Amino acid sequence: MKRLLALLLAALMLLSLAACGGKTETAQTDAALIDDGTEYHGEMPIVKEGDEPITLKIGLVTNANVTDYKDNDYTKWLEEQTGLKLEFMQFSGSTKDIATQVALMIASGEKLPDILKPGTGISKIQADEYGLDGYFIDLKPYFEKYAYHHTKAFERIFPNNPEVREIMMLRAEEPSTGKIFSFAKMEHSDGDRPVVQTWINTKWLEKLGLSVPTTVGELREVLIAFRDKDPNGNGKQDEIPLSCKADSSYADVFRMIINAYVYWNPHYDFNVDENGKLWIPYNTDEYRAALCFISDLVKDGVISTLNWTQSAEERKNMFNPATSEEEVAGVLGGHGTLSFNPGSPALYDYDPIRPFKAETPLGGYAPLRSYSYSFNTFITADCEHPVEAFKLLDFMSTEESFLRGRYGVPGRDWEFVDAPSADERGGKAFRRLVENPFSTQNSINWHGNWSVNDYTYYNIMPDSEWSELLGQKTGLNYTYSVEAGQPEKTFTFGIYTREEDEIRTEIEKDLQDFIKDRRAQFCTGVLDPYDDAQWKEYLDGLETMRCSEWIALAQTAYDRLPEQYK
Repeated sequence: MKRLLALLLAALMLLSLAACGGKTETAQTDAALIDDGTEYHGEMPIVKEGDEPITLKIGLVTNANVTDYKDNDYTKWLEEQTGLKLEFMQFSGSTKDIATQVALMIASGEKLPDILKPGTGISKIQADEYGLDGYFIDLKPYFEKYAYHHTKAFERIFPNNPEVREIMMLRAEEPSTGKIFSFAKMEHSDGDRPVVQTWINTKWLEKLGLSVPTTVGELREVLIAFRDKDPNGNGKQDEIPLSCKADSSYADVFRMIINAYVYWNPHYDFNVDENGKLWIPYNTDEYRAALCFISDLVKDGVISTLNWTQSAEERKNMFNPATSEEEVAGVLGGHGTLSFNPGSPALYDYDPIRPFKAETPLGGYAPLRSYSYSFNTFITADCEHPVEAFKLLDFMSTEESFLRGRYGVPGRDWEFVDAPSADERGGKAFRRLVENPFSTQNSINWHGNWSVNDYTYYNIMPDSEWSELLGQKTGLNYTYSVEAGQPEKTFTFGIYTREEDEIRTEIEKDLQDFIKDRRAQFCTGVLDPYDDAQWKEYLDGLETMRCSEWIALAQTAYDRLPEQYK
């Protein structure tokens, strides 16, 4: 521990000294672009036969499932297609450890690999600082000239929504200069966008003569019936009316209840009124009313306080009871693909629930995640062939590169198939011919998401009725959320300066922990949301935790956005 601390302190000291002067040689940008008047259309190979060989070294985090990066199907395919030779500098340890290793390399003047790939623990803020100091290349001119496949990928995935890429590129910029120091990429899956996925046992509903609840009041009636009327028919009062996990992705049914009262997207926190002013749900009367409703469910014994503490494994067991056991859960929260075991018969008894209707004028919505953008791939100033390095990253944005990088070699590891519902859901269908290469130990791919990835466009349909049904039901969560709608204006990002982002980060963690802790206490009965004095103490606590300053920073960052993105 002492040795690690000493190394970390040394790295910080060296880095601070290096940052004062920066790199003596400026990063290659426009000067490295040889504009001979031709347009680039993604032509391959990058290095043609007879040309001088070019080797690029890629720095990446070692994945334990990759048995060999050099003797690797994906590496060989990239080399065959591009004409480049690839070498690898492998980092090991936690992301924090690796960020420190990179800092030490920079501070000591050690040569960096040509490309640094995801997982190095370097945040966009840190990358912008490295770029301004001359250690990472400004990729903006490269995007303007050489991002052929990158652009085509977005046109393919979002043919009627060009602002998806425009927003990503805006977010990629360093705020003070507009330069771009990371290769902007994204992952897209409609099935992953609903903030909550809630399932209900329709077999139990049918037995009790009940309908799927559409309001929180109807939910309460259904949960009481599940508790009292023995829907599993074993003569015991052993049913669990609702099982979820508070503050867990996809699995927090309480988020769905709160959104009936007030729009709350836990991934972005801030709401926007018609005048462009930001506000938070956490201090509203509507939010308080939702906590009162949940606390009543706890008092009534229809939901357990275990929903704030249970493990993912315990929750998954609810989705997948042993075949010899009766189902014991009525309402479940969780991502269908991640929760149902392959072939689980319970899938036939559970269906997604639509978001609940509005209880107040501020509610009745279903929050969605924004598209998942990443800014964690860099071309370093030590790269002698930045154009070729950028073209490699651009080529990795092709759909074949995505499929090979994720699922392996076509015809050997997977194949396209005809599936009736594929066209209905806007994608192609395929089945795996081997165990998923992305989650097993092999030298088929790099076991990482490296460029523009689209999991919706390719709906994975193994040749079985059960898998087809899982895809259909899971997809309904997204359909229902879209139908429920979002407020006219939403906050998904703002443009912070580095100084503002440091202050925001300083405030946010403790403040979010405070909000999460008090929400749990109000819901579980530790605190009483009906008690005015306790509620006022909570509101005062928000201000003590610098909540107003947090909102003001976000407002400033939001106001910097071009009008069309607000």
